[in-house]
Amino acid sequence: MAKIAVTGASGLIGRELVKQLSPQHELVKIDIAIDVQAHDIGNANNAFKLTENCEGIIHLAAVSRVAEAQEFPLRTWSSNVSGTHHILDAALQSKNKPWVIHASSREVYGNQPREAIPEDTPMTPLNIYGCSKAAGEGMVYGAQDAGANVAILRFANVYGDIYDYPDRVIPAFSRATVNGSTLRVDDASVCMDFTHVIDVSKGIVKVVDLLLDGEKNLPPIHFATGTGTTLGELARIAIAASNGSCELNEVEKREASVSCFIGDPARAKSLLGWSHETPLDSGFKMMVEAFRNSSS
Repeated sequence: MAKIAVTGASGLIGRELVKQLSPQHELVKIDIAIDVQAHDIGNANNAFKLTENCEGIIHLAAVSRVAEAQEFPLRTWSSNVSGTHHILDAALQSKNKPWVIHASSREVYGNQPREAIPEDTPMTPLNIYGCSKAAGEGMVYGAQDAGANVAILRFANVYGDIYDYPDRVIPAFSRATVNGSTLRVDDASVCMDFTHVIDVSKGIVKVVDLLLDGEKNLPPIHFATGTGTTLGELARIAIAASNGSCELNEVEKREASVSCFIGDPARAKSLLGWSHETPLDSGFKMMVEAFRNSSS
């Protein structure tokens, strides 16, 4: 049983990952939702204290919504860049020298063609969130040069929990399906790679196992399905699930939004034996059923 710190433990991925890891490991759950002052890793002392004596750190904590990052750039930089710096610094200065898993994002790539892209695709972020994640990756490479063992994982559009932010597209669409309300679509042509949180967390567990076994040279890895779905296609799934009671309202695409990202999962398959197991139709139906159960 290893002692592992999980930042962002109360977030979408953190909640599911804690479920999967807790039977095998001692977890230190870090999140401002638990304690705003003591768990703010924008404070270097907190990062050192909370990760002390850990064998590994899974760094998920971040301002994770593009719109919020655009509205609050300083808060985003403090969380996503300064927080990452403090976590990496804590790992480097710890006597235990814990490995670190750094959660990055599809947003580092900006807009890409409608094909599955590999991890060595150049980073061309479009927005503040993407820039903050690219900056975090830059600090990871600096920490690696200084001797840290850090694995970069890049997530696509993760979904699968009704307690996720309500304005994210799949929670919003699945709730609308249950209520028979209007589906707001910010440009039906926008293409996303939707990956279920259970599958993503299983992939992270595989990385944890490798790092605990002594792996020190993992390259960046996508957790993505390799399949793109447009928002228009997702809306049709929702309308079908609502038996036609939902209507579509297409509005102008949000400023600084990525129009297309599909991640190539080949590296995750070859290095980890990982591939997604939850088709989007099934995952969406699971969300709809969970919303129905929560309101009954």
